[in-house]
Amino acid sequence: MSMWTAIALICIAGIAGEAYRKKHENKGEVTASEQLDELNHKIDKLDADLRQRVETLERIVTDRQEDLKRQFDHLDKAS
Repeated sequence: MSMWTAIALICIAGIAGEAYRKKHENKGEVTASEQLDELNHKIDKLDADLRQRVETLERIVTDRQEDLKRQFDHLDKAS
C-alpha cells in the first residue's frame, strides 16, 4: 500500500467516523420542529389567558355603574 492510499483511507475513515458521531449525537436532542411545536403551544396558552383577561375587563367596563359599585362593595366586605 502506498503512502497516498494510506492517507486517503485515513481521511475516509475520519470523515465516516465524524458523520457517525454527529448522527448519534443529535438523537438525544429535541428537534427544531418539536421546539417549534412547544413554543406554539405556549403562545396559544398565553393568547387564551390574555383573551380571558380582556373579556373580564370588557365586562367590567361595560357593566352599569350601580352593578360595578355593588361588586366593589362585595369585594371590600370579602377582604
